[in-house]
Amino acid sequence: MSLALRFGAVASHQPSMWNVLPRIPQISIRLGLLGRSSCPHDHDHDHEQQHQDRRLSELQEQLETDTTDEPPFMIDNGTILRAAPKKKMSYRRKRVKLYTPGNKQIQPLNNIVRCPACGAVKRSHFMCMNCFVEIRSFLKKLKRQDGVIKDVNKNPQSDLDPIDERIIYPGKRESDNERELKKKEWIPQREEALLFDKNHIIHKKK
Repeated sequence: MSLALRFGAVASHQPSMWNVLPRIPQISIRLGLLGRSSCPHDHDHDHEQQHQDRRLSELQEQLETDTTDEPPFMIDNGTILRAAPKKKMSYRRKRVKLYTPGNKQIQPLNNIVRCPACGAVKRSHFMCMNCFVEIRSFLKKLKRQDGVIKDVNKNPQSDLDPIDERIIYPGKRESDNERELKKKEWIPQREEALLFDKNHIIHKKK
C-alpha cells in the first residue's frame, strides 16, 4: 500500500504499476491547476457518462438550458421519486412521539362528550360504540327471527346414551403394564418425618 501512495515514484510507470497491483484501489486527485489529462480516471469518467441513464442526462440539459417555468420531468408525474411511507413505526420513533416535549407528544383529547341516547362517554362527531353494539344485537335478533341468520345445527351425537357412546367411541385401551405404571408404585416412597416434640431434644449437661 505504501508503494501505491508514492505518487512521485508511480507517476512515470503508472499504467504498468496499476496492472501489477490490481486489488489496490486507484487514487485520483483532481487539482484545479492541472489540466483534464492529469487525472488518471478521465477516460473511465467519460465511459461512465456514456452509460449514464438517459433521463438523468435529459434532466441535466433541461435544468441548464431551461428558459420556461415548466417543472422537471420527475415532478408530478406519479411514477418517479415518490416517497413511500413505512408500514410499521419503529420502537424508537414510537417512544419519541410519546415522551418528547412539544407537538410530537400525543395530545390529550378535549372533545369528550356524553352520548345523548345512552349517556356513555364518546368523542364528539363519532358514533357511540355502546349504541352501535345494541343496534347490532337487535338487528341480529330480528334476522334470526325472520330466518335470515340460521344458527349452527346442534351436534346429533351430543346427547348419546353412555352405553352407545362407549361402543361408538371406545377410546384408548390401556394395557396392564400401563395401568401399573400409572399407580406409580415403582417409585420409592419417602418416609414421613416425625412430629416435632420438645421432649425429643437432648439437652447438653452443663
